[in-house]
Amino acid sequence: MKSSLATKLILTYLAVALVTVSVVLAVISFTSDESLRNMVVDQQIAQVSQEAQRYYASIGSLDGFFFYYMNYSLLNQWAASEGPAPLTLRRDDLRGLAGLIDANYIAVFPMKDYQIGEKVPTELVQNAEPINLDGVTIAYVIRDAQPEFELSPEEQRYVQRTNLAIGAAAGAGVLTAVILGVMLAGSLLKPIRTLTSASQELAQGGFGKQVPVKSKDELGLLTRTFNQMSADLDHADQERRRLTADITHDLSTPLQIISGYLEMFEEGDVAISPERLEIIKGEVEHLRHLVGDLTTLSQAEAGGLEMNFLPVDPNELLRQVYQTYEPIAHRQGIRLQLDQNVLDRKVLVDEWRMLQVLKNLLDNALRYTPEGGTIWLESRLEAEGKVSLIVRDSGQGIAQEDLPYVFDRFYQTDKARTGSKGKMGLGLAICKAFTQAMNCSIRAESAGSGQGTSMIITMDAFTG
Repeated sequence: MKSSLATKLILTYLAVALVTVSVVLAVISFTSDESLRNMVVDQQIAQVSQEAQRYYASIGSLDGFFFYYMNYSLLNQWAASEGPAPLTLRRDDLRGLAGLIDANYIAVFPMKDYQIGEKVPTELVQNAEPINLDGVTIAYVIRDAQPEFELSPEEQRYVQRTNLAIGAAAGAGVLTAVILGVMLAGSLLKPIRTLTSASQELAQGGFGKQVPVKSKDELGLLTRTFNQMSADLDHADQERRRLTADITHDLSTPLQIISGYLEMFEEGDVAISPERLEIIKGEVEHLRHLVGDLTTLSQAEAGGLEMNFLPVDPNELLRQVYQTYEPIAHRQGIRLQLDQNVLDRKVLVDEWRMLQVLKNLLDNALRYTPEGGTIWLESRLEAEGKVSLIVRDSGQGIAQEDLPYVFDRFYQTDKARTGSKGKMGLGLAICKAFTQAMNCSIRAESAGSGQGTSMIITMDAFTG
């Protein structure tokens, strides 16, 4: 059975705590005894130094100091005892001391290989600690390099109490780690469980599910990303449903007309005439254009279109479109104006595809600009060396809520009007796919209904 994430987090915290406590206990167990022994030696040296200074100040030398100091220790033993006890001179009374010599390197305390009164070699005094009186060195204390002695009962009790306190602190640390692990696991897993539930609902087709964002950390970012993905999937699902319905409608209408005429011809209700054949031919052409536009759009979005990139004068692109559409605009009573503001700049595009984009945009502008209106074809130099080609009209405009979707497949801001013109809502989608394939961007701007529309294509100026 697999462990839950909460169990793994708690066990991880517990493992970290146990490892940390184990390391601390090991370090303390290896160093506490040595530290205590060093402290005892330091106290012993301080006591010997203090008594040596007092003794030297009294008689002016350290002669007989060893016997004086040992008697001093015996008195201390007697004062500390709770009843009659044999008092003996012990080497442990000099714990941690290898020896004491005077300023002339004469042994004051018995040393290994040297008795009191014998001179000690100079090399043994190199690491000795001096004892000074009124600024004059009167003796040297030689520390035992490896002090080995038994701790007193009081010192042993101190070690035991220290170990007990460390053990209690270790237990408290482990318990705290477990409690913190449980609390952290709960705070982390609650939003994760919420996201998991929402993800399962999303996997079952519940698009649009939103999860409350309750933090600004990585979990909050993950939640916001999930919400955005869910909203995008919901929008894509709605677009798919609408696309299916629109394609079905655009295909079924001409098919019904063609099928109706064929049935009437077959049953002899009406006679075949050039006019009726022209209607059928028009519906077939309608279907052919729809299938062709869908094929072109699919190829463009899949990156399957072949592009022939060449440096092109943006003003020349506008001139070609202007010359093609000026007579058409004139017949519709619309003024077509050419404004060229980019000089000595070229753009790297597929000329034929860009002309197709501009013609699609101009077709839309002519469709939605009333008689007496104006359409502008403009070129403009932007910041950072970019160039924009603009098709701007004084037509009916686009509502603000429709602007983000005008380049979607089959999106129609005025379906009745678009349908009457015989367009299937693919023109702007093809424009977007073509511009993206040419590393350009396209956007729509409009102040609202009745305020006209601007279609702006932006691309990098050619610097090669």
